[in-house]
Amino acid sequence: MSHFVNLYEKLREMETDPSTASDPIKRTFLWDGQYATANLGIIREAGNALHTQPAHDEVVFILEGEADFQVGDEMRRVGPGYLVFIPRNTLHGPILREGARFSALSVYAPFFDRSKKNIEWDRDKQR
Repeated sequence: MSHFVNLYEKLREMETDPSTASDPIKRTFLWDGQYATANLGIIREAGNALHTQPAHDEVVFILEGEADFQVGDEMRRVGPGYLVFIPRNTLHGPILREGARFSALSVYAPFFDRSKKNIEWDRDKQR
């Protein structure tokens, strides 16, 4: 494991982690520490990717693309350079327009154990 990653190179060659293959947000995990996890996420499908993480706070740094981003009751149009804090158990996520692409770096705390169901997708509750 290297302590250094070029995020834009990683995005170009990104391989989706199998644990996220059927999710609206495709992810590749960069690091797992004792107390935090970092990943890159890409969204290519129009619509919402709203979800909650009951056990994790999250910090999202937008790398490319633009989307409406919801955190709780607040909605804002975001693009590269935006930093978003999401408290645990808060409905959040990007809402992508047709033909758009969106990518971001996410850091979760505590450690994001991929063997567990950490994310509750809003679309699954709607069925």
